[in-house]
Amino acid sequence: MKKILFVSALCLLSFAANAQVSDVNPFLKSSLSDSALKNILGAERVFCYTVEMQKSGYQGYTLDQMALTGFCGILSPEEQTLLTQEFFKNEENISTTTAQCTISPRIMLRFYRGVDTADVLVSHPCPSISVFYGGSVKSFNAEPINAALDGLSKAYEQRKTDFVSPALLNQMLPIGVAVNDEQKALLQEKQDTGPVRNWNTQGAANNIDVQNQPAAAKGWNKINMKKN
Repeated sequence: MKKILFVSALCLLSFAANAQVSDVNPFLKSSLSDSALKNILGAERVFCYTVEMQKSGYQGYTLDQMALTGFCGILSPEEQTLLTQEFFKNEENISTTTAQCTISPRIMLRFYRGVDTADVLVSHPCPSISVFYGGSVKSFNAEPINAALDGLSKAYEQRKTDFVSPALLNQMLPIGVAVNDEQKALLQEKQDTGPVRNWNTQGAANNIDVQNQPAAAKGWNKINMKKN
């Protein structure tokens, strides 16, 4: 009986992802694989990380070959829906013209669907979004929502906590924040020899539940994704 219910749930998820893919901006749909789009539109969880270009001699953690500087929370269902709607379905928000600027990494969103992942990079001041999936990357000019990308990046950067290796903490999800005394003690022991400086040891006190955090003055809920 449990197996039947599990298979039924997978079928429903697949149907929902297929339905969402049909609504994708035609320009994006022609550029990205169905697998990448299904992973993003049907994601079960979305994690937020702050990133930047690697500097010479950097020895810390990386994400898609960029320096991983922090963790900025788990997106709420409302945030996830708004992002996928405005980035992938609203044709007004993505330009078909090639951007004449160099990508400036700010925020990386990792979409999880089962064990599959797809990453979406938010760049500003060069306004663009880039999709990393299956070893390839596709970038898109988001100049029509230039101001919104700046507001989005700043809002998430305000949530940043220091990133800690989930492998070190033996966690099932890639949150990377110490949540109990044993993990804090392990961090204290490793902080002088680990690959990342200034590891976070405050654990749950950082309040990583983004749904319960107060919105900033120009916070996420007040961002107008469409250019006025």
